[in-house]
Formats: sequence, C-alpha cells, structure tokens
Amino acid sequence: MLSVLKPIAAVALLAGMAISATIPTFNQAQIDSGEAIRKLGQIAYDTAMARAAKATTGCTKDKVRIRKEWRNMTMADRKAYQEGITCLMKAPSRYTNIKGAKSAWDDYGVLHHYQTPFVHNDATFLLWHRHYNWVLEQDLEKICGYKGVFPYWEWGLDCGNLDKSPLWDGSEYSLGGNGAAVKGSRPAIGGAKAGSGGGCLKAGPFADMKVNVGPVEARDPLAYNPRCFKRDLNDDICRKMASIRNTTDVLLYTSTVAVFQSAIQGEGVRGDGGKTFGMGVHSGGHFSISGDPGSDFHFSALEPGFYLHHGNIDRMHFIWQNLDWEKRQTISGTNTMYNMPPSPNAVLTDNMGFEPLNRNTTIGAAMDTVGNTPFCYVYESW
Repeated sequence: MLSVLKPIAAVALLAGMAISATIPTFNQAQIDSGEAIRKLGQIAYDTAMARAAKATTGCTKDKVRIRKEWRNMTMADRKAYQEGITCLMKAPSRYTNIKGAKSAWDDYGVLHHYQTPFVHNDATFLLWHRHYNWVLEQDLEKICGYKGVFPYWEWGLDCGNLDKSPLWDGSEYSLGGNGAAVKGSRPAIGGAKAGSGGGCLKAGPFADMKVNVGPVEARDPLAYNPRCFKRDLNDDICRKMASIRNTTDVLLYTSTVAVFQSAIQGEGVRGDGGKTFGMGVHSGGHFSISGDPGSDFHFSALEPGFYLHHGNIDRMHFIWQNLDWEKRQTISGTNTMYNMPPSPNAVLTDNMGFEPLNRNTTIGAAMDTVGNTPFCYVYESW
C-alpha cells in the first residue's frame, strides 16, 4: 500500500515538529476507507475538548455542543431539524426592502447573495461560513425552538449512492429526495457526467417548497420569482471531487492556511510533496446536490443541504486547525474574491457582515469553536 509517511514528516518539519508525535501515518487503504480521517477527527476532537476543559467560564467542557453527521443523529433530531427549517420558511423576513424575501429562510439567500463577492476565494471564506452556520443554528433555536444536534454531511460516505443516502433518499427523516429526471439536464462540471435529476423534487420533505428569489442571472435577482425547488444529484461529481480520499488528502497535505483554503476551493494549488487537489471539495459537495437553487453560486444557501455541506467544510477546518492548534489560528488573503477589486490584506480585526440576521463580527472572533468566541461546539466523527 502507498504510505503517506513522507508527506506527513514534511509537514512536521515545517511546523517545528509540533504535530509529528500525534499524527499517525496512513496507507492508501486507510485513507480510502475513512479510517484515516476518523482518526484525525478524533485527535481534533480531543484537542479542542482539552482546551474547553481548562475553561472556567464561557465555553466550559460541560457546555460544548457535539455536531454530528446526519446518519448519526437520532430520528427525532432529524425530524425536528427538518421541521425547524420548515418553520423558518414560514417565519417573516427581516429584510424590509427586498420584494422577493417572503420568509426568514429567504433571508439566508439574500444575505449570501450580498456577501458572495466578499466571502469566497479570499481570507474570510472559511470563517464567514463558520459563523453563517452558527447564525442558522441560533435562528433554529430562538425562532423555531430546535435544540437538537446541528448536522454535517460527509459527502464521501454517499458517493455512488446519493439517492440511497439517509440525507437524500426522500424518506420522512431525510431532507428530501432527487428532482424529477430531466432529459438533457445541466451539463456537469469538470468533465463529469450529467446528474440523474434536474427537475422539481418528486416526493418527501420539501417537495412543496417554493424558491422565491434568484436566480443570480435574473434581471432583478431579488425580485419575487416563485418557482419549484429542484435537485440534480450527481454521483460522478461526488466520486471525482468529494470522496473520502479527496477530503483526507486536503487535511494531510496542506501545512498553511493559504494552501488549505485554496485546496478546498479548487484553486489549482500544490500541497506538501507536490500534491494536487483537482476542482476542490467545496465545488464537489455543492454540485453533488446541484439543482435550483443548489447550483446558483449566489443563492445556493436556499438549498437546505447547503448548511450540512458547509458543516463538512467547517469540520475540515476544525480538524485541520486542531492538528496543530498553536500554528493554525491564521488567515491569508484579502477581503475580496480573487482580490477583485484589489483590497488590503485581511486582518483578524476586520468585520464580517451578517446584518440583519445577526450582529456583525470580526474575523478573529470566529477563529476558535470552543474559545473566547460566540461558539461552543466540536465535531464528532461518523
């Protein structure tokens, strides 16, 4: 089997041997099976919980919430989470000047639309979306009374069988199924085959959901434009871009945040030992779901699965940070996408925008999930 001993040793040298004693070596079978990422996740969990155990106020160990993969949640929590999303779809919008925003759920699409040029392919990508998911968690609790587990979706567990996934199988305890098959549906990215759906959801939760704003290419993307909710599940994209190997490689072969965030987003960087990462797990997860609004760069946040997808991105960041905590509380880049228009390098005191859904916050305040931040959570491996 192929050993990853040499790349890990290289990372340890770059980090001043800070992680060499705690990171095991893995062969290819262990990477592909998920054994490697589960072990990395356990190391990160233990590291974060050890920090929380030292706290005497704020996020103490007894207050830490455990985020779980959807299939590891109880049926009661799955159902209640789904009902919480439905509740937000019925709650009033907090935007007073957006004609298309009819609900608190629409607010998430509007906010993501406004922030898209400032929170992708730049310094705030990871931490803005971390806080964004937390804002949803707060809304689910305060507006809709949901106090259960906040979930994530490990894409690689379902690649090849997306329509059988407990998340997408259309059952009572899922987030709905695939869209109706549409002949000649949207061409897939990265040379992948087309998806198996493309039309309106056929059955299950959210089959009656309406998308009210978007698409981004519309003359007025924020006008009221009600239409059915669509999905286009794509196993080929999942296998090529969001597999367990894809995810684990990013964690093993990136020793700086600049390379880590670029690898996730498929920006063509090379990692430790010359490792390449293809089009990235961020695109891979999004386009494994696809559809309208799932494929819409600006309005994809209206897809209920968006938050579980970004939960897994945040889980990757959580693991990566806690594998070498002292050296990985960092950012890299500016506050504009691809630095267009050109802007100064971001600093931890820069503000990130979340109003009117929540108060704005600094980049630095989102750095630690258990430290002196509004957060108090860790991720449990599946």
